[in-house]
Amino acid sequence: MKHNIQYRIVGFDLTQFAPSWDSMTKGDRFNLNSGMDFSYNHANRVIRCQQDIEFTHNDLSVLKIQLCTYVEISLESEEAMKNNGKILLPAEFLAQCASFGHGALRGIMYLKTINTPLEGVILPPVVYSDVFKKPLEFEIDKK
Repeated sequence: MKHNIQYRIVGFDLTQFAPSWDSMTKGDRFNLNSGMDFSYNHANRVIRCQQDIEFTHNDLSVLKIQLCTYVEISLESEEAMKNNGKILLPAEFLAQCASFGHGALRGIMYLKTINTPLEGVILPPVVYSDVFKKPLEFEIDKK
């Protein structure tokens, strides 16, 4: 089901950037793990997309990043997505919200790792439409 969702990005919050790469040198191999979480604030009609990335080297964390992206949807869009006391966020829209944060993370990584062992490491692009296949459902607070 396609939706014409009216939205605006209302903020980004870099809630964590925790480097500990003292034992690393430029060119060392590392592992990259990532995760994502969504929440919905009905009172403000704001979706929070939290993205977590961790780089590890020799099983030790060398960098943790957490970025939250906040997207406000219009009242009309929320009404259109309501279903049985819940809001149903379409997969395509989730992919769009995730893409906003991922793009920001790529820039943050680039700028904050200059002159470090991770300089030049670029987060790979992700096609989030391949990741999100189902909508997410959130209960609407009755407060």
